[in-house]
Amino acid sequence: MLIRQAGAADNSQLLDFQRRHTMRGSMPLRFDRSPDYFALHRCHASDQRTWIAEGPEGELRGSASLVVRDGYLHGGIEPVAYLGDLRLTPDRRLSRSWMAEVQARLADLSRETGAQHAYCCIIRNNALATQSLLGRRRANPLKFAHWRGYSNVSVYGQRGLSSVPRTSAKVRIVRASPRYLDALRAFLDSESSRQSFGCVFSEAEFERRLSQWPNFGIDSFLLAVDDRDNLLGCVAPWDAGKIKRIVVEQMPFTQQLVRLGYNAFAPLAGRPGIAAPGQAIRDIYLTHLQVRHRDPEVFCALLDVAWKQVRKDYSLMQLCLYDQDPLWKAMHRYHAFSLPMDLYTAPCDGHAAEFTEACAASIPGFEIYLV
Repeated sequence: MLIRQAGAADNSQLLDFQRRHTMRGSMPLRFDRSPDYFALHRCHASDQRTWIAEGPEGELRGSASLVVRDGYLHGGIEPVAYLGDLRLTPDRRLSRSWMAEVQARLADLSRETGAQHAYCCIIRNNALATQSLLGRRRANPLKFAHWRGYSNVSVYGQRGLSSVPRTSAKVRIVRASPRYLDALRAFLDSESSRQSFGCVFSEAEFERRLSQWPNFGIDSFLLAVDDRDNLLGCVAPWDAGKIKRIVVEQMPFTQQLVRLGYNAFAPLAGRPGIAAPGQAIRDIYLTHLQVRHRDPEVFCALLDVAWKQVRKDYSLMQLCLYDQDPLWKAMHRYHAFSLPMDLYTAPCDGHAAEFTEACAASIPGFEIYLV
């Protein structure tokens, strides 16, 4: 078995490997990252590396990626690593050597970049992934610790007959323009600094996102402002379809019934239908979602305007809500599927990481659209 770092020449093999290896759980799914497997990682950060395991005939047997960026932690800024794309063909011997290799790569990463912490996400009821990463008969090989539960929420409809956005005396929603650029970046950075592993929105990083993400710019943002034009919240609906599409391979029976019933009436409402299993979902992400004090009233206003903006073109609007998140209170007017997930942290150098109770309790600085 050969384990090596992947390059551009491995693109097609990596895409095919992802296509053939679905993430298991109550709703098995996969990501279609064609035509460029590495494009999503480049959106996340410039420092990104992928390893692959090859069999005797050169066939791909496993993959793992590490993306390093600056993040907020313990009141300061330090490099943090996202561990993703963990895929492995069933093989007990390969699993042992693969985990040892991931440990070695994390240790190398710590020496090269100074990163002390890594994090990853797992579908909550993906028993195979949980067993492989957390271990059952043997000790937790990567020393993963549970960080926070969350749900990947897929909004597909609005309850009731009214499509008029909710209004509030203290908040109005405006589309961002260049005059908001500095204030928006400062707001994002300020809110992110309160989140463990929150992205550091430097001028360079914000400009990188605005200029390099496909179909994305300052006018992608919806802003919640008060009567003095102070920012209270923001969100940027983003179609990541050029670099990543979600394909649900199987749906639970009840959700299949919902899909069929919904699709029967969707044309009458001018809505696109929900894709059948095996087809790419027509979806859009609510990115850069920040709400001061996690105020549900502000989120209500942002959510309603975002939904009105995207409902005619997308069958699903995707967002991340955490367990016990105050923002759940804003969801009562919407129909949605929720896929329970979990975030885990791991020490890069193999020693027990100091992840304080305050860090663990804060809202994570996690962006589902970059997974």
